[in-house]
Amino acid sequence: MAAEALGKLKWPLKRLASGYRKLSVAANIVGQLGSLIGTGKWPLRRLPGGQMRGIDFYPAVDFVTALMTSAYGFKMTHGYLPNLAAPSSFTEHLFVRKFFAPLPMPSLADKLAAREYVRARLGDDVLTPVVWVGNAVSELFATELPSGRFVLKANNSCGANLVLNLPHDLSIKRDEIAKRTSVWLADRFGYDWGEWQYCTFPGRLFLESFIDFNGTAAPDEYKFFCFNGKARLINFHVDRFAQHKSALYDPSWKPFPVNYGRELAHRHRPDNLADMVRVAEAIAAGLEFARIDLYSDCKRIVKFGEITLTPGNALDRFSDFQFDLWLGRFFGSVA
Repeated sequence: MAAEALGKLKWPLKRLASGYRKLSVAANIVGQLGSLIGTGKWPLRRLPGGQMRGIDFYPAVDFVTALMTSAYGFKMTHGYLPNLAAPSSFTEHLFVRKFFAPLPMPSLADKLAAREYVRARLGDDVLTPVVWVGNAVSELFATELPSGRFVLKANNSCGANLVLNLPHDLSIKRDEIAKRTSVWLADRFGYDWGEWQYCTFPGRLFLESFIDFNGTAAPDEYKFFCFNGKARLINFHVDRFAQHKSALYDPSWKPFPVNYGRELAHRHRPDNLADMVRVAEAIAAGLEFARIDLYSDCKRIVKFGEITLTPGNALDRFSDFQFDLWLGRFFGSVA
């Protein structure tokens, strides 16, 4: 009987504990906000020159709600609350910049506008061809499209993509395509947890040629963590559609014995690594921090993926906290 009674209490006790943790997080963050406002370190007045921060974007109540939601997720993932006034680890810096750092927007969060940004700096060679852009999936179904393998994407979120074989999949997967794209376009991705930059422009759809460096498998991806235009870390990804693995390297391809939330999967140094670093740094020039995602055949071809200003929503976790602290030191560094 005692065991049965304890079982009935388990769920209410979990809810109570969760509620207490959320109240504790809220009290801490409110205290930090009061201190910031009192000292004027992050004044509430808007920044000049069209710059915008999360605190400028949100209505007051929504700002506090998003801040609390994000802080609770951060605490549950990393085991500590971020210091808003003096962040030290990389993930802590990411959290603070979501709400208080002036971000270039909306162009870099918009995947379509980011392409134009890259085109202006590097030309068309690094861009994967886009064969269609539209505001609704009905436009896609009504368009005469080339045959082949493509990726249907939304410009306003993360992970909104669907691999299609045309023209076959337009009829076979018609309902799935319509359902997914309606969700993508209706979603205010990032609003509830502080990635507000994705909500500053209209959602659109586009069809991009599939990068076939690995045949029908997902192409290997190289994510360059750049600080003030200088690449400091490469997060390498393989098999994203299947057994997703990753590894961390420095810009000379020296591996770090640290994982970033996935099983390690090392690869030989790409022949064109120097060219990839050059492309990433050219795109990131002038930005305090940006993750530049690239694809490559490891020989001579480099293709642009996207620009991410707050990767992983500050919830991806390094296996070594000292590494997190080391990477965080590059915020503000110009050397």
